[in-house]
Amino acid sequence: MANISFKSIYVNVIQNSSGVFYGENLQLKWKNRTKLQEGFGKISGNGNLISNNLTASEIARIKAKKSQLS
Repeated sequence: MANISFKSIYVNVIQNSSGVFYGENLQLKWKNRTKLQEGFGKISGNGNLISNNLTASEIARIKAKKSQLS
């Protein structure tokens, strides 16, 4: 068993597919049946332009759709 210790932890957001547990615990029948695209990251610096971001699953879906059309 892994032993992970933190001096402190800060949680900014808990979404549908997330959870924070501490101590000895067991999550029984904990399910989420909705599809939710979540990401965690940071863009820093000067002059950044971010547009048309896609997840890997979205890219795969687009490629599959294109191959069906040809």
